[in-house]
Amino acid sequence: MKNFIGIFIFLLLTNFLVPLIYSKTYGIIPSKSYENITSDVEDNKISNDNVTLYDEETKSKINISLKDYIIGAAACEMPATYEESAIKAQMIAIHSYYLYCANNPDFLENGFISISEKDLKGYAGKSKLNEFWGTAFYDYYAKFERCYEEVKDIIIKYDNAPALTTYYAVSCGKTQNSENQWGQSLPYLVSIDSQVDAVSENYLQIKKLTESDMFSLLKLNFPNINIDEEHPENWFGDITYYDSGYAQYVTVGDDLVPANQMRDILNLPSTCMMIFREDGEFSIATKGYGHGVGLSQFGANQLSQQGKNYSEILLYYYPNTKIEKI
Repeated sequence: MKNFIGIFIFLLLTNFLVPLIYSKTYGIIPSKSYENITSDVEDNKISNDNVTLYDEETKSKINISLKDYIIGAAACEMPATYEESAIKAQMIAIHSYYLYCANNPDFLENGFISISEKDLKGYAGKSKLNEFWGTAFYDYYAKFERCYEEVKDIIIKYDNAPALTTYYAVSCGKTQNSENQWGQSLPYLVSIDSQVDAVSENYLQIKKLTESDMFSLLKLNFPNINIDEEHPENWFGDITYYDSGYAQYVTVGDDLVPANQMRDILNLPSTCMMIFREDGEFSIATKGYGHGVGLSQFGANQLSQQGKNYSEILLYYYPNTKIEKI
């Protein structure tokens, strides 16, 4: 079967067709405006003055102001050209995620959020952002600072505690349940429709590998796997999918390999995948970019362009939560 036919079937099998025409009037949440923000100052006992992070470069903990962290983290996570409502939603998610991790240190491997400034991973200070944004630095930083000042005392809560507000770049057309990714079921990290992501340039990607390279990767990572180098047509079998369209297992030889593991081995952007073989080459088609749990950053920007405010965006991607002032 030709690759382009297989990719078309892939889109159908995962239940989402890429829209041929998309207008800003297309909506996936009600247009009614609501803030649902309440004050909860007395109940929240967490200090918001500074944050502690783990610097992967120096292998040590660092302390910075909350303002510097939220601006620097949001600037690494979202393009500076995104709408302000989307940036505000991202900042609230960053703040809430930090507080959740502070309350649940066992959630992170070393107890602290890891950052690598040189790689723009997790956080970047003014100097690095100046280098990254160049001549647009002052305009962009002013934009992020303006967003921060509006939402600096707002977080997302579930059951009167900061919520685990995970986020990623682009969904596969749906978000996925948290238990699919981490084994922990949370009522606000559930699969919802996010077909606004379908117009992202990172929505559908194809990676190609020769049979030789694929065989080497599989044997390197699964030395005991039962595959015959002379019969590449038998290397891959069925792929098991969650209802969201993200894969759970990939059949390799006689074994079921977790899709997360296959994603890492093949360096794929997402576990929403399908694998095709033709003319001595494998094509791996993927949809989305990231783990797919919680806030889609591209989706947030699309909703912002539709006129949704940050609270509408957050309450859509984190249902059953509350947006509160601290």
